[in-house]
Amino acid sequence: MTERVGFSLGRVGTVAANTFVESLRQKVYNILIIFALVVIASASFFSQFTFSEQLKFVKDFCLGAVSVFGTLIAIVGTAQLLPAEMESRTIYTILAKPVRRVEFLLGKYCGSLLLIFLSLVMMSLMFGAALLFKESRLVADVRHDTHISTEEAATTITRIHQEARDGDLVKGVALTFVKLSLLAAITLLFSTVSTSMVFNVAMGFMAFFAGHLRASVAEMMGQGRLVRWLLTIVPDLGAFNVADDIILGNAIPWSHVAQVALYGVSYTAVVVVVAYLVFADREM
Repeated sequence: MTERVGFSLGRVGTVAANTFVESLRQKVYNILIIFALVVIASASFFSQFTFSEQLKFVKDFCLGAVSVFGTLIAIVGTAQLLPAEMESRTIYTILAKPVRRVEFLLGKYCGSLLLIFLSLVMMSLMFGAALLFKESRLVADVRHDTHISTEEAATTITRIHQEARDGDLVKGVALTFVKLSLLAAITLLFSTVSTSMVFNVAMGFMAFFAGHLRASVAEMMGQGRLVRWLLTIVPDLGAFNVADDIILGNAIPWSHVAQVALYGVSYTAVVVVVAYLVFADREM
């Protein structure tokens, strides 16, 4: 009788750690993250606006850069995971050991999540540094302005601190991570079907654009039963974008963040389960 191997979080963690290390060695990832950091840092050098407009520009520009480069890293980084294992044939060696397919797939996905998380942390730190640099320059400009009174200068400096240290930026980055996790899961699903990295990347970006156009399509096509059924397949990625509210100064309650995050996590869980079912039925 063949002994059945139980599920092990340890094996998932081992696969995840190896995947994370291998991803860090990819030249594409290093190029993307360096370029992202340079782009985000450059946002603090635009100074042709008023202090409020400058801070709004930095926040808008940096949030957009975090989202764009995060999307590239999530899709490209995940798209090559299974094809690379297939090409090097290491997947056969790993699955020949007491490693279940669910452990292997979860490990690959968790490794991708670690890469996305590290990327967001680095970009967020650079984002914070750009805001801090811009804040210090604006405060210095106000203090050296001899055309305003002491009270007016104090009021302006207070406003600069409030706008630069916007707590809702954390909520925006958190929802971006949930969105990128969902995109990584969708790309992983495609990679369980195809061994072509180019196809997986293309389908990942198609899912990205479809998810952001979902709300517009729903408005155009109405709320018929067939339309609603089709739209349930496509995740509403636009729900994760709160940059406009942050720039406009609209308060974003944590209840809204939790609701959107729960939607993203639930959708991600379903996609990962489907990816496993496809991967488990695949001949190796």
